[in-house]
Amino acid sequence: MKNKYAILSMDVEDWYHLYYFLDKADKSYSMLDGFTSYIDLLNKHNVKTTFFVLSELADIAKDQILYAVSCGHEIACHGKTHIRPLDLSLEEFEAQITEAKAKLEDMIGKEIIGYRAPCYAIDDERYKIVQKVGFKYGSSKMDVPGHPLYGKLDLSEFKQPVKGIYTKEGMTEFALNTQKFCGKHIAISGGGWIRLLPWNTLMKPLIKKYLKDAESYILYIHPFELSKKMMPKVPDTSLLTNVRARRDLGKMDGRIIELIRLLREAQFQFDTFADICYRIEAVK
Repeated sequence: MKNKYAILSMDVEDWYHLYYFLDKADKSYSMLDGFTSYIDLLNKHNVKTTFFVLSELADIAKDQILYAVSCGHEIACHGKTHIRPLDLSLEEFEAQITEAKAKLEDMIGKEIIGYRAPCYAIDDERYKIVQKVGFKYGSSKMDVPGHPLYGKLDLSEFKQPVKGIYTKEGMTEFALNTQKFCGKHIAISGGGWIRLLPWNTLMKPLIKKYLKDAESYILYIHPFELSKKMMPKVPDTSLLTNVRARRDLGKMDGRIIELIRLLREAQFQFDTFADICYRIEAVK
């Protein structure tokens, strides 16, 4: 039987990095305790994963990063700041991810081979820069047409050795999972989607349907979604923004535990992006 892969990744950013809180939130208040909570949850369930870290948080989260590494998890790069790559010039983008990669490598003492774009805002030009800088895999392809934050990445010339995992000339791209519902693309891969949309009546059934024929599944989540702290109020934000930021924050750990059970029942193998990347390359 063909291997089926699951990666329960986390984007290590703070609550104030949310795009709709840009330049409005109090950056002195942190919810990065959710980073540690997630490591402990995964360790309890014997799951290895990948953490995409913003390098501007590396010093603040150094103990947590080294704790993750000591537990066998992978550290990858989420850039320097959380500015969308599409809002940076090509030169700025290259300089920032080069600096971020070096910072994280210096901290953990090993090569950083993975990159995920903030807000999945990547295009073909910037993807070439990701490869140029020395990353060996990405996880920035989110197929939700019309989304105001996501970018467009053309993988038509890539091979697909595993459904949802694309390879070309030494580069591997792990696409985020989506499922159609009422003509719309729903990102069943996590983050705000799993938190905001009804879990029992919508998201769990969509995930179960997807897993029937899938060969890969990727979750992405953020520390604030597992934090034990209350998210502060932010002035000059709309009711919709506040609902999007806070809805069901206290329920995510339970949903992740349910997701782990669903994936195990469907015989998915948990691993890091790096290990799967090397395994796929090895069997070519």
